[in-house]
Amino acid sequence: MLSLLSIVIGIVFILLLFSLLATTVMEVVSGLLTLRGKNLINALRSMLGDSFAEEFTKHPYYRQMGEKPAFLRAFRPKTLPPSYIRPSTFSGILLDLTNIYEGEDIRKALEQLPEGRLKQVLIFLYQEAQGNIEHFRQKVEEWFNEVMERASEWYVNNIRSWLIFIGFIIAVIFNVDVINIYSTLSANAAYREFLADAATRYVETQPEPRSLDSAVISPDLYAARAQLDSLMNNIAVLRSPLGIGWENVKWPSEEEQIHWWLLKLLGWLTTALALSLGAKFWYDLLKQLVNFRGNLPSRTGGTGSITPPGPILTQPEMGIFRKAPPAPPIIARSKQIQDKDE
Repeated sequence: MLSLLSIVIGIVFILLLFSLLATTVMEVVSGLLTLRGKNLINALRSMLGDSFAEEFTKHPYYRQMGEKPAFLRAFRPKTLPPSYIRPSTFSGILLDLTNIYEGEDIRKALEQLPEGRLKQVLIFLYQEAQGNIEHFRQKVEEWFNEVMERASEWYVNNIRSWLIFIGFIIAVIFNVDVINIYSTLSANAAYREFLADAATRYVETQPEPRSLDSAVISPDLYAARAQLDSLMNNIAVLRSPLGIGWENVKWPSEEEQIHWWLLKLLGWLTTALALSLGAKFWYDLLKQLVNFRGNLPSRTGGTGSITPPGPILTQPEMGIFRKAPPAPPIIARSKQIQDKDE
């Protein structure tokens, strides 16, 4: 059971590292394509309709909240759409566009709106508010919050689709084949324990990754580059022993090429689908597995296991592995424990 658990921990740890790499790339892509701002515009279109949503995005107050591009500004619009607006901002702009003001004939203003779903929704909310302008505005803001909750799910689904594509590209470039990694860890007991210990120390020293819906609209290029460098250093240590990369690939014979490439493609697709779950998913799973491994009875009758120390992460800004100081042999350590008990 310990062997299987170490294999699972090793695979999850590798997927976590490459998920962090895919998420970092995704944040840059999200910022370049302003995916969050476009997601907000799509939510407004679903609420207001295409024509009214266009008027909404042309409102001076909405345009004033736009962000200036900080990344590749020469190739992007001068003003990026806002990634988020407050419910009070939405209701204020909407009431201004529909000419609904306190003291005016609100029902008459609603009746003058073009026929469509927006008119029906606003009349329904006005009836729910029983003609009170303040209650009506609160109802509009509640409507906006409900739609934005669904829009957050749309955004995450969109990000997952992008992550599948990015994850597949990463899997091919680095030759990250989950099936091959499983075979390597199954045949190498020393390395799976080494990797399990590395995963334990990673969970103990590294912060929890952000969730998928937190990708920023205007990423910090220097911070993203530093994170990429750190991840590449971590991955570089694991490439050769795990068969990651193309340097030491054992190419198949002509008779086995079709079968070999089919397995390789299946491994890449599995990796891509796994990376689309996001780094936070794999971090939380790894943390649970590490805690479970630490609570298992050891050969000494306690908890945890006596294994040679694996690699530990250095300072977060360095992002590379180093070996822990050599420990006494297991036999010697066991004897020390027995002498202490006596």
